[in-house]
Amino acid sequence: FPITVGELREAAVLGTVSLVERIGAAIREAQRAHRDPVEAVTRTAGGFRVFSGRIVDVSRRTERGWALGETRIAGLDEFAGREMTVRFQNEHLVAMENGEVIVSVPDLIAILDTERGEPITTENLRYGFRVTVIGIPCDPKWRTPAGLALAGPGHWGYDVPFVPVEERFAKAAAA
Repeated sequence: FPITVGELREAAVLGTVSLVERIGAAIREAQRAHRDPVEAVTRTAGGFRVFSGRIVDVSRRTERGWALGETRIAGLDEFAGREMTVRFQNEHLVAMENGEVIVSVPDLIAILDTERGEPITTENLRYGFRVTVIGIPCDPKWRTPAGLALAGPGHWGYDVPFVPVEERFAKAAAA
């Protein structure tokens, strides 16, 4: 429905199209230069590598017009011996390790093809894919009480407090 420019400025997350263009360019450049494309995405987006592994299970169902489900990822490399579950409702909502939510909406959870750095949408997740889960901080307006009420974990039925991804992973990245 039509809105005014003022309403759009208030509601929109400005700069997202430019950010997506920069992320795409970073992926292409990393691929051409045979560098780590996941690192290029996390650096460009200001995100964090949360988990890497191989998809061992994907379950989906359609309910009320939504694609609901989860994917389980067995850890590889520095994540060997660990498992992550990412639950989704058309988009990734929570990433959990050992039943503990470690990244949640409204922060962005992306599952990338580890080798190519390209995103894998919920409908394209498949058994055997080698993937990396990254968390990207959301726009500050989503972290307000109104933003969390509209898009935080509680809105989607998860009784957990929202913890910004950078609070969990900045210390690990600095170490």
